[in-house]
Amino acid sequence: MISRKQQGMSLVSLMVAVAIGIFLVGAVIKIYVDSKNSFITRNVVAEASENLRFALDDMRRIIVMAGRDIRGAEDNIPGRRAFPPVSTSASSAAANGAEFIYDGGNDSDIIAIRYRRGPSCGAYQAVPDIKTRPSMVRFLVTDADNDGVTDDLVCELKTYNSGGSASTTRQTLVSGIHLLKALYGVDDNDDGYADRYLTASMVNDTNVVSVPDGASTPWARVVSMRIGLVSGSESDLPAQLRKDTAGTLNVLGMDFPEPDTSHLYRAASTTLLLRNFNPLVQRQ
Repeated sequence: MISRKQQGMSLVSLMVAVAIGIFLVGAVIKIYVDSKNSFITRNVVAEASENLRFALDDMRRIIVMAGRDIRGAEDNIPGRRAFPPVSTSASSAAANGAEFIYDGGNDSDIIAIRYRRGPSCGAYQAVPDIKTRPSMVRFLVTDADNDGVTDDLVCELKTYNSGGSASTTRQTLVSGIHLLKALYGVDDNDDGYADRYLTASMVNDTNVVSVPDGASTPWARVVSMRIGLVSGSESDLPAQLRKDTAGTLNVLGMDFPEPDTSHLYRAASTTLLLRNFNPLVQRQ
């Protein structure tokens, strides 16, 4: 009987098997890491995009109400006209209940409108008669959550009762909004459509915009608005997908430097026709 020696794996075979195993494990880890980064990236993009969409949609439904049920004669009364006065003081304009529009220059603007009837960031407004001052709604960017970052889009509602006393409430609409800018469409030839879009300070300058007959301010020529926003994600981008240097976004012609590279930033704008100021559509 012939005996045969049992042969095991050689060192070379073992090393090849180990190498294949390491390769397969590495491939699985890479697939996992790529999938995780892809999921995080989609979440970051969704955060920045949803912030913009929600903010613009909510602002649109309110701002188009500007001037509703405000009579023409009230345009000459600063506390009743559809657009409050423009303040040059950031602190005065941002004060709780202040009835001001603000041109922030390289910082965020403050948008303010008045109307008597329509949706708001609080209860539906239905001011009963002309004896009561119209409600005011403002949009501004603040540090409402006190985290040291000015990135909360706040809606402020100020209402009056028949006795003249006022009540003001503020609420945060959405976080992650880093910049709010506004341009106002000026109708120079009285056809109901904007001929140019200007900042609040420019509209307020009678050397830039003429005062129409029967009005007391150039704001009577404003028939539309353009709103621009910059939003940022709350979550961080994966390290592999971050840019080497922060970029710059353009918002209504203004350059906005991104604060960092660890978050995703997006810019968007929209144009609103203020239907209550269009002569082709009677004031409601």
